[in-house]
Formats: sequence, structure tokens, C-alpha cells
Amino acid sequence: MRFAVAHKAATYLVVGFAYLAMVAGGGIPPLLGFAGATALLASWWWEPPRIRFERWNWVWTTLSIFALVYALLTAIVTQDFLGVGAQFLVWLIIAKAYNRRSARDWQQMYLLAFLMLVAGSVLNPDLTYGLCFLGFVVSATWALTLFHLRREMEDNLLVKHAADRASERVEVRRILDSRRIVGRRFFLGTGLLSFGVFLGAAIVFLALPRVGIGFFIKSKSGLSLSGFSDGVKLGGHGVIKQDSTIVMRVEIDARYGGREAPEIHWRGVAFDQYRDGHWTRTLDAPRTNQTLEESPTRDRRTLLYQGRALPVPEIERLAQRAIKQEVWLEPLDSDVLFGASLPRIVEYGHTLRRRTPIERNDEIRLEHGATVHYTVWSELAPPPPDVLRRSSGALPSGFDVYLQLPPEITQRTRELAASITRDAPTAYDKAEAIQAWLTTNLTYTLQLEDPGGREPVDFFLFERRKGHCEYFASAFAILARAVGLPVRQVNGFLGGEWNEYQGYVAVRAGDAHSWDEVYFPDAGGGGTWVTFDPTPGGDEEMLGRGGSGWRARLGRFLDTLRFQWTKWVIEYDLVAQLELFKSAGRAIKAAGTAVKEALVGAKDAALARWPITLALALAVAALIAWRVRRRGPGAPPLERAERPRVRSTVAATYDGVAKAYAKAGLARAATETPREHADRIGAHDDVGPIRSLIELYYAAEWGGARDGAVEDRAARLAAEIHAALRLRRRRKRLPG
Repeated sequence: MRFAVAHKAATYLVVGFAYLAMVAGGGIPPLLGFAGATALLASWWWEPPRIRFERWNWVWTTLSIFALVYALLTAIVTQDFLGVGAQFLVWLIIAKAYNRRSARDWQQMYLLAFLMLVAGSVLNPDLTYGLCFLGFVVSATWALTLFHLRREMEDNLLVKHAADRASERVEVRRILDSRRIVGRRFFLGTGLLSFGVFLGAAIVFLALPRVGIGFFIKSKSGLSLSGFSDGVKLGGHGVIKQDSTIVMRVEIDARYGGREAPEIHWRGVAFDQYRDGHWTRTLDAPRTNQTLEESPTRDRRTLLYQGRALPVPEIERLAQRAIKQEVWLEPLDSDVLFGASLPRIVEYGHTLRRRTPIERNDEIRLEHGATVHYTVWSELAPPPPDVLRRSSGALPSGFDVYLQLPPEITQRTRELAASITRDAPTAYDKAEAIQAWLTTNLTYTLQLEDPGGREPVDFFLFERRKGHCEYFASAFAILARAVGLPVRQVNGFLGGEWNEYQGYVAVRAGDAHSWDEVYFPDAGGGGTWVTFDPTPGGDEEMLGRGGSGWRARLGRFLDTLRFQWTKWVIEYDLVAQLELFKSAGRAIKAAGTAVKEALVGAKDAALARWPITLALALAVAALIAWRVRRRGPGAPPLERAERPRVRSTVAATYDGVAKAYAKAGLARAATETPREHADRIGAHDDVGPIRSLIELYYAAEWGGARDGAVEDRAARLAAEIHAALRLRRRRKRLPG
């Protein structure tokens, strides 16, 4: 590859990786990102002699002033200085790519590329940033090395040919067009070196004390989901979409998250009031009863469903028997935290903070602007049915809100509730009867239909008789409240795709779901909420646990890489660092123990079979002695075979000329040297050019004279010889 092309290609790789690192995270409008990439690609050919830069100076200056004014005004209006600054960087790198004339322009391109890489560290939290960063490190090593060589060569020529500018231009052009300065070995060697530097930087990154991204980033636009929301409104038209966007990843025991395990309800928000087809939270709803323990690194909250505070030893015992989940939650447009079934303990980084508003309905809320990592311990199994059937007693203070029914609930809805539960003697039997009736008599569908002014639950039960999960959950709550059961509706997610590579559940936006919780006084040691899900199962209801085909497995593998990037880069904090060090210590200790046990086992085996061991030792000693005697006492040490010498371009040129003389009947004999061959040619033709070429050949092959000037002179001599041989052949063809 020509030196100039190699340098330009390395520079464009640097710019390309930095540009992709900034744009791939979605912080730049897609149309602007595509237009910028297209403009950068087209700038490759924008250079002399095709273009005269001085003709376009006024155009680029005018456009740059306009872009600067537009960026300043936009940043002031939107207050998005980072996003607008990144967009202005797109313009700057394009303008510089179309005006690269001197060493200063190349340097400015490297600086702009570095600024784009820095901007991408905030705008792009995805795995693509890590891949682009690696590409940037490798290509920057190439580009900066070649740039240094180019500037040194140009500066030296300026000094050497200061009095002869024409000679200077010729020399610079010849060097830039040379194919002998850089090759595959240069790119491979420097690439491996920079990759080693990257690995070293990664080790330093893991070793330095960290505080996590949440310490710096306090707000970020969250993901809005069509299935999950902080409120429920029945009705509407259209079709609910099955969105596979991952909203959280949960590490949990494979018994509860495996592909064949039962689906888990990931509890989020709960509602106590229903009116006019809306579920909302009221100020009368009971507060989330909890305790808070703070430490320099982690805070822990324990939810108190039984209404009494738990001492620390009892909290520890609760954590041991509950199901632990490590959750990485993507930023949503809600500050709610999710946990399996009934969360009991929640632990998170001390830098995160609760929202000022009081939490109600046993919700867990935490203000966060980026991906948040927290730990939940949940009770998945409810009390046995016989315990729930014996549940009795008065409701706690404030729980009457879970019996609320608005006046618009129709009489036939109330009569249906009484009819369904007529033969149910206990509250638990009533809830089971209502759930069974809904799943048996009504149909699940993703097609929405507006009730048209009618009460939505009545319309669902008696007219349409099919709907999605929010209709089923709302109908269950209304029917249960109509017969005196305290119920609240819950929104969250159900199930998720099990990732077998890392052992976690990837919960998707399409897994959004609604269900109900019924309160049973005096059950579970002081009263508890029990999950009831009246929505019928079916393939159309959820995305499922994920496919088994190669595309699905590949998708899960790629998501594993993204998850590891989030875990060990984006959310890498002091707690994760300490856990990493502990894991490394345990691995080193286990490896040392294994090596020690292997050595002890080998020693015991050798002692137990000492005749065989002695025979093997004697055989090895005899082999070594035989090899020494065979070489002799004064034999020199073995040396590595030398690599074959790479022939010069001048040698190849001479070989071509020798073949041409062979075709003309003047082939060089096997015993002739090139100079002797030239003497024999002198008897027939002009020997001057071939003698000069032979001297260049000797100088290049044995004297090390391998530079562009020698190669150019050899090529001119060869052309002269070939022309003379062609003229000789034409003369032979002429008659007489």
C-alpha cells in the first residue's frame, strides 16, 4: 500500500470509529448521523488534483459561521449543551475532512475524533462504544505513527532542498507514493501492541476505585412503554404491540428463571381507586411500611407487610430464606423498582436517593436517571390454601380503600359477582371462583375496542367478552370488591426470556402485564397479600421464554455481551469492584489448592509405583546422554535457521531483463556471473545499459542500496534494454 494511502486510511479509521462511538447511542438524530457519515465517506476523494481548496474557502467559512450560530442558539433554547455540542462536532469533522491540506489539518482531525470519543462516552452507554473504543485505540496507533513519519520526512526534505523547491516537491511526492515504507508487518505489529495497551488500560480501569455512573448522571430520558405505565385507562382502539425491547435483566436462581420454570410476576406499581375506567393511586392509600438502613456504600429497605418492625437478625434470616434477585433496570419514564412477587428487602447503592413523595401500596420507588443496579429478596410462594382459608379478622387501618367501588358499576356486574361466589364459603374460595370464571368464560385478545361511553368492565363482561390483561385484572378487582374482598390492581411484567449463557432473565417491554393482589388478614404471621392472575394463558399473550433456533440463541449471546458491558463498565462501582476482587481471590485460592492437590497426588503416585518412576527417569537420562555423545564434545550450540532473505525490487527487474535476453538467444549460462554474461552480450549489442543494471543489482542485493532512487533508475534501464531488444527483433524480420 502506498504510504499516503496508508496514512489517509488510518486517519479515516480513527475518525470513523470515534464518529460511530458518538452516534450509535442514539444521542444524535438518525438523519443527521447518516448524512454526516455519507459526507465523511465522500470527502475521501475531495483532494488535489480533483479539487482546488482555495476556490472553496469562502463556502466552508460561511457554512461554519452559520453552523456555530445555529448551535449556540439551539443550545440556549433547549439547554441540551451536550447533544447540541455533539451535533456541532459532526459539522466540524466534516468541514475539516474537506480541508485537509497540511500537517495542522491532520492534527485537528485527530483532536476532533478524540472529542467525539469523549462525547460518545456519555451519549452511548451500549456495547458498541466499547468496540469502537478498541478500534479507535488500534487505528490511532497506526495513524499517529504514520503522521509522525510523514511530518519528519517532509520537514527533513524542506531543510535538505530549501534552495530547490521543485526538487522538494518531487521528493515528497515520491516518498508518499512509495510502497516500501509500510506493509502488513507494520500494521500487524502496531495493532497487536495497541491491543496490549487496551488490555492494560482495562486492567487499570478495573483496579482504580470507582463510584459508578449514577454519581454523575442524575437525569436521563427514560423509555416509554406501551404495555407498562404508571396508570391504567381502559378502552381505546388498535392492537397492542409485542415489543422485544429489553427493560431489565434479572439474575436469579435457575429454578425460578430457567426455560421450563413457571413465569414470575415482576411487581411494579399498584392502584387502589377505580373510577370512569381509570385506575389511580389516592392519598388515602396506605403508605409503604418499611425500615431503612444506611451504610457508606449500600442502603437497605425492608418492607413490613405484617406492620411490625423487624430487628436486624430477623432481617438477615428473612434474606436467607427469601429468593434473591440481582436486577439491572433500564431507565424508564417511571421511578418504580421491580421485584418478583412480593418484594421484602431492597438494597441499592448509597449514592441513589428516594423520591420526596411518600410511597404507597407497597411500591418501591427510587430516583434514577441511568441503568440502575439493585438487589431484591422476595417471597415467591404464598401461604398454603388451608392457611388462607382460615384467614379472618378485621382489616388494618386504611385498608378500606381496597374495597372502594364507584357508583357507575352496574347492577348486573354486582349480581354476577354474587352469582359466581354463591357457593364459596371463604374469602380465598371466592377469589379462586372469580379467577376461574374469568379464565374459563372470557377470551384474551390484543385487539382493542372502545366501549363507546359504556362502563368498561360491564362492556367487557357482558358484551365484548374478550380483552387484554388490564381488562381481566380490572374485572377481577371489581367483582372481588363487590363481594367484600380487599383487592388492588398491580402493573408490572410477567415472565421474560431466559438467557442460558449468563443465567439471567431478560424482561422485555412486551412482557408488560396486569394482575391483582388480595389481602388476607392474619395469614402469613400477621396478614399478607396474595397474587391472583385471572388472564388466560396463550401464545398470543406473551413473547414467551424465547426461541431455540440459532437466531434466537445468537440474539441472547449478543445480549449477554451488552449485559456484561453494562455490568462491568457502565455500572461498575466500588461494591462491584470489591466483589470482583473477592471473586479473583477465591479463584486464585482454588487454583492454588488444585495445584497443591495435583502435586501431592503425583508424589503419592510416584512413591506408590517407584519401580516405574525409576525406570522412566533412567530412560530420560540415557536419552540425554546419547544426544550429547552424538553431537560430540566440541560441537557448537544449535542455532535457529535464518529466515530466507527477501530479494529487492531491483533483483526482480534484473530477472525480467535476463529472461528477455534468454528469449533473444542470449541466455545466461548456469556457470556465468551476471558480469560475465554482460561481457558476452557486448559482442552482439550495446552493453552499457545492462552493465549499469547489473551494478545496481549488486548494490541492492549485497550492498543494501534499497531506496526509491535506485529502484527508479533500474526501471528506466530495464525499459531502455527492452526497447533495444524489440528494435533488434524488428530488424531481424526485415528482408535482406
